[in-house]
Amino acid sequence: MPTVFTRIINRELPAKIFYETDEVIVIADHRPQREVHLLLITKKEYPDFQRTPPETLALLCKTAKIVAEKLGIPDHYQLAINNGLGQEVEHVHFHFMSNRGADRLTFLAS
Repeated sequence: MPTVFTRIINRELPAKIFYETDEVIVIADHRPQREVHLLLITKKEYPDFQRTPPETLALLCKTAKIVAEKLGIPDHYQLAINNGLGQEVEHVHFHFMSNRGADRLTFLAS
């Protein structure tokens, strides 16, 4: 059964999309913990951090840098990764959070 993230990627569920490529999608978290709380998600479904290939994890790290630049906060953000503990969706993703940059949050038309 596809995860909620796969359903968002397939446009079966709505989401606020901040950034997207052929390999990743960045969406607003529906329960934000900071002014800016985005989820960086691989389009290919991996259940957790441990079972994700290193090159895919590197892509998520590169995406975090791109997001930080787009928000104008390359020196002020937090990345969080849950692996089993605290992980609600079994689809690898990074949480990108900051209390700055909200004024530059613009979402793509869906």
